[in-house]
Amino acid sequence: MKIKVMGKRLHFGDKDIYMIEESIDLAEDLVTAYFNISSEEWRNCYYELKTLEHLSQVEITDKAFAQICKYECVKEKDSSPPLFFDLYRICLQDNKILNAAKRSLNRIELKPLMLYIVTHELSHVARFNKYFKDFSASPEEKEWEEANVHSITYEMLKSTKDRGLTRVLDHYRSYRLELG
Repeated sequence: MKIKVMGKRLHFGDKDIYMIEESIDLAEDLVTAYFNISSEEWRNCYYELKTLEHLSQVEITDKAFAQICKYECVKEKDSSPPLFFDLYRICLQDNKILNAAKRSLNRIELKPLMLYIVTHELSHVARFNKYFKDFSASPEEKEWEEANVHSITYEMLKSTKDRGLTRVLDHYRSYRLELG
């Protein structure tokens, strides 16, 4: 694991970025299958994933491994009316993620942790887009939604035969709802 130190925060290195890109590809496939998302729906779903190095101050948090920020955007096309859309930015908190992988007593490895995080955050994005979940919900609703998405993430990843991922899933057991 190559780690860059910029200021006082750890940042992902080049090898980590490649591994994150692999996690995104796999997570997109899992989320597409689970939520039955069509190509057309993905084309109309605007999201991006940024690492700490590319985040603004308001996108940085010490409360989570990642957070989603929502931006209302306008895309102007030639002479047609402007297109308004929501952009969901998944903001990875490199320092929190790297510290967790480095200090983990449960031997949580970076690659399976990243797969969990990206799958979890993409599930939120899918739910905001496909099921019109309220991004600005009340704290109680957000808490329930978070537990529900932990459960959904577990459902998507539980059949993956990887010891490292099993440790991550075990770590998040208490965060899940029981889906029936």
